[in-house]
Amino acid sequence: MQIQKMHDGLAKAITPIASLFNGVGASMALLMVLLVAANVISRDFLGFSLTGVVELEEIMLIVLVFGAMGHAQLGNKHIGVDFFTSRFSEETQLKLANFTQILSGFFFLMFTWQSVVISHTYWVEDDTTLLLKISKAPLTLVIALGLLLLALALIKDALKSTAELVRQNQGAWPAMSWIFSVILILGVLAPEWFGWSVEADTNEWIWGVALLALLFSGMLIGAALGFLGVIGMAWCFGTDAGLGLMQTVPLSSTASYSLCVIPFFVLMGEICFHSGLSDKLYRAAYRWVGHLPGGLSIATVLACGAFSAVSGSSLATSATMGTVALPEMRRYGYKDTLATGSIAAGGTIGILIPPSVILIIYGVLVEQSIAELFFAGIIPGLISLLYYVIAILIWTRLQPDLGPRGPKYKVGERVRSLADTWEVLGLFVLVMGGIYGGWFTPTEAGAIGAAGAFIFGLIRKRLNMTNVKSSLMATGRTTAMVFLVVIGTAVFGYFLTSTQIPMRLAEWAANLPVPPFVVISSIIACCFILGCVMGTLPLVFITVPIFAPVVESLGYDLIWFGVVMVVVSEIGLITPPVGMNVFIMKGVADDVPLTTIFKGIFPFLLADVARLITLIAFPALTLFLPELLR
Repeated sequence: MQIQKMHDGLAKAITPIASLFNGVGASMALLMVLLVAANVISRDFLGFSLTGVVELEEIMLIVLVFGAMGHAQLGNKHIGVDFFTSRFSEETQLKLANFTQILSGFFFLMFTWQSVVISHTYWVEDDTTLLLKISKAPLTLVIALGLLLLALALIKDALKSTAELVRQNQGAWPAMSWIFSVILILGVLAPEWFGWSVEADTNEWIWGVALLALLFSGMLIGAALGFLGVIGMAWCFGTDAGLGLMQTVPLSSTASYSLCVIPFFVLMGEICFHSGLSDKLYRAAYRWVGHLPGGLSIATVLACGAFSAVSGSSLATSATMGTVALPEMRRYGYKDTLATGSIAAGGTIGILIPPSVILIIYGVLVEQSIAELFFAGIIPGLISLLYYVIAILIWTRLQPDLGPRGPKYKVGERVRSLADTWEVLGLFVLVMGGIYGGWFTPTEAGAIGAAGAFIFGLIRKRLNMTNVKSSLMATGRTTAMVFLVVIGTAVFGYFLTSTQIPMRLAEWAANLPVPPFVVISSIIACCFILGCVMGTLPLVFITVPIFAPVVESLGYDLIWFGVVMVVVSEIGLITPPVGMNVFIMKGVADDVPLTTIFKGIFPFLLADVARLITLIAFPALTLFLPELLR
């Protein structure tokens, strides 16, 4: 079939280029860490700072992000919401995927074109960075290449789904999808051709419905947000407004020194994973509490909390602790419900206990101190551990056969086991102590933490070239995944700001004839429901720009609201029907039915709800430590 041959040819052409570009970009992560670490050492110990570090970090971040953009799509790493589409028939899913792939591919081709246009402008005007006077033209060409590879990867996927539909005698659908996508793109370029225009103060429900329709069609989150933002600007304010966003946002959103902290902490977590720190954490916790009813599950939860303090990732924590703890619990006769439930639930703590990538993103979105957000997550994280331990003790008290007691170790053995966890304690103290002591910023703390993890991995002789390469490549893909949503959110955010939708919503909420507590409870309930059907990143990116102005207008602290948002998104990680941690657990224990894992999650969900109520009722628990920094 001709279409299939086109798919195969395109895949053969772009795969090696995307892999090479990703390798170049991923190497930037290590260079960024080394540069920041060198600057911190030079500044704090030698008394002078290196010149141009901030600009160099921003430039390398651009290469890192867009170097991995196409490769991440080839590996299906970019985020889409498939909750509703997964309920449809395979034929309907294929049709929706075909349409969204075509539209997204054309959209990013247009993004590529506008990046080339602005690159030419920078070249003609000799526009450079402020300090080092590096030309912006080649930087935007790097962006253009990354977006081009992303667009071609999406078109490759569209050709594959088109070929499959034709094979099923459904060729009319892809033909209409290609035509309709072209019309929509032309509607951005010249809406007046079609007579398409919308008043800027049009009812916001129109845009809300359009956003939900795109999101729940399975379209990539970044593409859905970006497309709606661009087409909204074009229809409301003219073609130039829409195209202007496509020219400027990729560079302005990515070249941000504060966002360099994302790949730093991702890399730190990847290196910790490959260094085997989880093994020693679990053994230490096991020796201290393994003799209690459900003791191995308690040890798992405690080890998850400790590992999350250096990984910052819930999914990585679940995957890592699952491979370590599940065989041990099965060996001692633990039921699969308690074993898998405690691992999946314990993993959720990874996005709350600092360092947390989600808290970083929230801080950037609402312009709040990342250091304060980090410290705000410590006490709620400890409350999480406490409530989970209580849930396990109550559950095993009611059903002792779920988790039999393990052997009891002597005090000397327990104490010696703590000595094996010094790397984790050292990294946590290094990162949080450095921030609190004013030795370095949260961004620098990420780089220092990654460098420390690398050194500990070498000391333990668990790192080799293969592990380092794997860590860097994974960091590149994860960073590209996050930044595609960042770029889409920035585009959509400009549109929201231009139309004053969040401000009008905040004014409306502030004037409601109900107590502010009712409004904030409604917002939290809305986020809770959305968290059940979409991932953590989409939840934060979509809801925070809309709800944060409302929360602030009601007089609530945005630091407190950020922690509450993270807690709500944590609950979503183990709540049906999505529950990403549950599916990670299913991947680790493929012989355990999903219904068994969800059954094991239920007591922890009750603990999560109790924790959420506690944090809402007593905001001081969240704000106590941040106030020490103020």
